[in-house]
Amino acid sequence: MKKLLIFLLPVLLACTGSVCHAQKKKADSYSDFKSRSSQTSITQLLRDATAVKNSNPAQALSFVQEALGMSLTQGDVLSEATCYLLLGEINEQIREWTLALENYNKAYQRLAVKYNASPEYIRTLRGLGNTNLKMSNYEQALVYYNQALQMKLSRSEKTELQLDVSEVYYQQGNYEQALTAIEDLNTNQKIMGDALVGRIQNQKAKIFARTNEVDKANTLYKSSQQNIRAAGNAAPAREEEALKLTKEEISEVLREQKRYDDDITLRNQSIDYNLASQNLSEASKDKIELSKSLAAKGETNEAIRQLKEAALLADSVSSPKEQAAAYLNLATLYEQSGRTTDALKTYQKYSEAVARTEQQAEINQQQKAELIRKQKEIEALSNEVVSGQREEQTLLQQQQLVIYGLLILIVIILFTSYFIYKNAQASKRANQLLALKSLRGQMNPHFIFNALNSVNQFISQNDERSANKYLSEFSKLMRLVLENSQEDFISLQKEEEIISLYVKLEHYRFRDKFDYTLSIDETLNKETIQLPPMLIQPYIENAVWHGLRYKDDKGTLKLEFVRNNGTMQIIITDDGIGRAKSAQLKTENQKKHNSTGLKNIQERLQILNAVYKSNYTVNTEDLPNNGGTRVRISIPLEKNTSV
Repeated sequence: MKKLLIFLLPVLLACTGSVCHAQKKKADSYSDFKSRSSQTSITQLLRDATAVKNSNPAQALSFVQEALGMSLTQGDVLSEATCYLLLGEINEQIREWTLALENYNKAYQRLAVKYNASPEYIRTLRGLGNTNLKMSNYEQALVYYNQALQMKLSRSEKTELQLDVSEVYYQQGNYEQALTAIEDLNTNQKIMGDALVGRIQNQKAKIFARTNEVDKANTLYKSSQQNIRAAGNAAPAREEEALKLTKEEISEVLREQKRYDDDITLRNQSIDYNLASQNLSEASKDKIELSKSLAAKGETNEAIRQLKEAALLADSVSSPKEQAAAYLNLATLYEQSGRTTDALKTYQKYSEAVARTEQQAEINQQQKAELIRKQKEIEALSNEVVSGQREEQTLLQQQQLVIYGLLILIVIILFTSYFIYKNAQASKRANQLLALKSLRGQMNPHFIFNALNSVNQFISQNDERSANKYLSEFSKLMRLVLENSQEDFISLQKEEEIISLYVKLEHYRFRDKFDYTLSIDETLNKETIQLPPMLIQPYIENAVWHGLRYKDDKGTLKLEFVRNNGTMQIIITDDGIGRAKSAQLKTENQKKHNSTGLKNIQERLQILNAVYKSNYTVNTEDLPNNGGTRVRISIPLEKNTSV
């Protein structure tokens, strides 16, 4: 460290003389925003951001970022406040209420003194009201809504704010006050427009549903639905969302009163409305809820039909969440009706839909995280610009302070870099182990699915004895698989037990298609040699399902575990039809499953090699004259016992 400081001191002294110049250069860099304003005005940037904030929030954030930098350097407080207002509206759209409240407050602080009569100020007040309402800060929401009502407003703006006030009371459970807030509102469609009249009627319907005046609520809801539909594109998405909430409120009361026929009528009307509006996702939800009332009436077959249609609608609009809900309810009805086979198949579909739902949620979360990251950049830019403006007033600083500051910074960097490096290495290893666990988990569902298909085949052939025997062996296999599913490595002895049982089950099903042998080199210590679980099974599965199964005469499957130059070689040989001919026979779905399974194994091996500094390899070769396939898996033995 002493030598390092001796080396750095001359450099620091040389740098000190240019610090002031560097600081001035940093301050002058903000003039870039000023030069840009001659090419693109702040007003245009804000207009562009407003135009795309709903359809493309990421692009809107880029416009806001540039507009904010220019506003700060030019001292344009109104434009700066509008930038924060737009940020709040974007946050509100992606349901980041804390960030929305923070940005609305920034806009409010900049507008409250000089621009408290501007349209931006009214939008800010309403945004603060909406955000506090979502965060259950009811009293604070009322303060902002009532403050906005004191402003000079158009008739429609005032009506919307009164509806907002009513919603606060509604969520507080004060239904009488909620109704009073909108009781005298004008419902003349020529004056107010279809969308706004529909929203007034919908709010009243929601309140009446909560006060058990369900017939009055139902009448108002239908009228509201007609008006909002008549408004067409003039009706914003929030009106449609309000309709959904009201419908659920009315449906809940009808079910509590066991008025299932009325609930069925309500749901059918909503289905017709949503189908006409091409809102297939909501129509799917309605059919799921409709099936519950039908089932409660004892109309199980009709309930099943509605759930099947709900799943098809959800699939047509790539909505796995609704698909999962439809399959779960359908499987439950099958199970209650004693249709065990149908229930089992449907539960499998439900499991697949849940997996797709999780993937979609992860994508949405990543997109949301990217928007938040972009906002952090904007916040950093704001701080940087403000800091730059201050530096313009204080360019000269004492050289001694700069030297001490740089020395401290170097020390901090040295220590921080060391700890960051250590943490990065630990984090990288943890992430790789997590990915390995995830890939391991993906191996089991496909394997279980094939086994259950085998059970289903025996049942369909009325071979109850074979099905029971197969299930008994299958349960033993599943116990072994699940016992070891959380382990990164298992002993060769356990792997032998699992593979032996698995091949036995496959042979039981395809006994007329192949015979098999399994041999293990006596020099291999089964108890100490470790290998990844479920690594061999997919290749055995490929050999049986894609090679031996299609062979005209009876084939042979040969499994060998041998020692070879410091490695354990696992050789899987079949004399099936070969990969080329098998590829010609596969359906598109089979090709997809096979490709995914092999890719999964390759990814597992890559992670294992990276984490444990090993050399796991897999080689596949075609035997001459399309005489089958040989897979050779190489497991290193040098450090195996320590693993």
